[in-house]
Amino acid sequence: MRVKLSRYGNSLGFVVPASVVREEALEPGQEYELEVTADGGFRLSPPRTRRRSRYSAKELLRGVPEEPLRYEDVPECVPAGRELDW
Repeated sequence: MRVKLSRYGNSLGFVVPASVVREEALEPGQEYELEVTADGGFRLSPPRTRRRSRYSAKELLRGVPEEPLRYEDVPECVPAGRELDW
């Protein structure tokens, strides 16, 4: 399918034909990754999804008390390295 580049402010763009919009169920505001291929072409693909953590926030916070910590609740710290030298 051939499309023509047009100027939009300081950028260039093209109009996605209505047939492609219908076929791919595209909607305004959708985001895509634009890649330049080795042969000078372009590839438009859905954005890569972020990898989800194996742990939920609830699991990560398990054991942390709900109430604020008091100084007395923190165990004595014994320096293990040079953290106090600065």
